Amino acid sequence: MGPEIPLPSEKSNFQPLVNRPKKRVWRFFWWGLFALFIGVVGWVGISGALALKNITAKNSGDQSSFFLFNGEIPPDQLKGEGDGRINVLLLGIGGTGHPGGQLADTIQVLSVDPVNNSYALLSLPRDLYVTIPGNGRSKINAVYARGAVYCRGLSSCQDGVDQGGAAMKATVNSVLGVPIHYFIRIDFAGFEKVINRLGGIQVYVDKPLNDPFFPDERLVGFDPLYIPAGLQTFNGEKALKYARSRQSTSDFDRSRRQQQVLVALREKLLKSENLANPKKITDLLTILGNHLKTDLQVNELTKLFGLIKETDHSNTVTEVLDTATESPLRATNDPQAGYIIIPKKGINDFSQVQEFVRQVLKEPYLLKENAKIVIENRSGDEEIFVTIAAKLKSYGYNVIDTRSAEATQEKTEIEYFNNDKPYTVALLKKRLGSGAKKVKAPESEQADIIIVIGSKFSLE
Repeated sequence: MGPEIPLPSEKSNFQPLVNRPKKRVWRFFWWGLFALFIGVVGWVGISGALALKNITAKNSGDQSSFFLFNGEIPPDQLKGEGDGRINVLLLGIGGTGHPGGQLADTIQVLSVDPVNNSYALLSLPRDLYVTIPGNGRSKINAVYARGAVYCRGLSSCQDGVDQGGAAMKATVNSVLGVPIHYFIRIDFAGFEKVINRLGGIQVYVDKPLNDPFFPDERLVGFDPLYIPAGLQTFNGEKALKYARSRQSTSDFDRSRRQQQVLVALREKLLKSENLANPKKITDLLTILGNHLKTDLQVNELTKLFGLIKETDHSNTVTEVLDTATESPLRATNDPQAGYIIIPKKGINDFSQVQEFVRQVLKEPYLLKENAKIVIENRSGDEEIFVTIAAKLKSYGYNVIDTRSAEATQEKTEIEYFNNDKPYTVALLKKRLGSGAKKVKAPESEQADIIIVIGSKFSLE
């Protein structure tokens, strides 16, 4: 028997989990869950791709250019800065049986840089106030549940498309300004059932966990949680509670518990008796089929799994769009929606958010080529010239110098000196709406590319 568990009094200031602020460490737990599920799907996809078809939906948007060209994108086929990345929207929902089970509990973008073997993880707040096409404004966590309204009359939402996934992809694309190629959605029940089918997991609890305020299933009261110290065998329900409990001395403690669960689950999944058990694998696939949905196709899942395995995890970038002082977002209250988060520049003006995202999710080919660029001003407008230089830097171009010339000209020109920066040249042509020509490099010139800005320039 554990110690007596104190119950909250009527005057308690504690609130159920649904109303308490979410900690940033929670995003790492969700990312771990997604990584594990991708791993299982990827492994099985290699050995039995046909069995995975029940978890895949049709893609309502564009396929990743990297996958489309099998990893060899011609420079002139890049649609713009960032098109070389693979962006996957990760959604975590409560699922069937949970109040508000179709609301997104977690919204993240996994952005893989397949050229430089790295990835970034960007978290969006669930209270972000957005416009849903055809259905007014709402918090972004409700967009998935309103997918049918979004898809009404859209040819891209044909039979076989997950309407909630399509709506979320389109909405996140409009907020972040980057293409969202795919989505993966999982729910709590799937996580619990996977652990149960594996026979539970073992976790060493180094000190008792006593959480009298753990929320009940309906999120209207409490379901006190007590776990004694020592080696514990958790079923799915207890493992999820252990990971979700907010009763700890610090965020680090909670993060460590989440990592414990993930490590234990990974070890159990990779045991040879599980991987070599056809019945167990079939059962796991059935669980995933009922609780995981994605518009990544089987071959794309296995490729994505392979890319993630090869990434340099030390270069992983994790960012959160929050309401910190330096953030482009702020919190406010709305008479109908209640607590919401909106851009500091005003509702629906996500320009600062998109500028921030471009800094986080840089174009892989620009990073790889790292072309040194000099901008020469012949427009006669010094103010606009400065704006252009700043904008190009925000898109990830390596602008090493700017200079003004006395002579002016109308035409904007791109001059390059060698053929070893083809992607940078191709992207600049699209960005500036200008042609490019190879010329002989002047003596002592340090740049790889010179952009001559004319008075009739175009910066889209």
